Amino acid sequence: MKKIVAVWIVLMILLATVACGGEVQTEPKKEITETAVYQDFTLVLGDAEFADGLIKVHATYTNKSQDPYYALCCFAVRAFQNDKQINDASDINGDEAALIREIKSGETIDVTYVFELQGESPVEVLIGEPTADMTTIGRKIYEGAGR
Repeated sequence: MKKIVAVWIVLMILLATVACGGEVQTEPKKEITETAVYQDFTLVLGDAEFADGLIKVHATYTNKSQDPYYALCCFAVRAFQNDKQINDASDINGDEAALIREIKSGETIDVTYVFELQGESPVEVLIGEPTADMTTIGRKIYEGAGR
């Protein structure tokens, strides 16, 4: 009787192992472009200006939620040169005040993000989710820092 139970247990383990060996289905990777969508918000990276050691990245923010929100709180926008993050120099109390302007449902606004350049290499701007891990959902590379 013990042998029958032992054989039965071994067969169950083998069956469970084979049943779990199927292919794991994953979602296809979404191409990351200059347009990022997070929940009911959209941010589209536009042109950039290089001047006085800064890059000014122009973008368009759209709020499609039912409540008013600020562009600054809906996305984590960062910039990199040579794989190193560069400093954000946006003046939310001055020229970049649109980042903290309350945008009502269905409205679109132009915003600007400013970063301090660290040399003449291209600048990679990443749009991340406004979460702790800042998962990248948008990206654009800007050439011309050395001009």
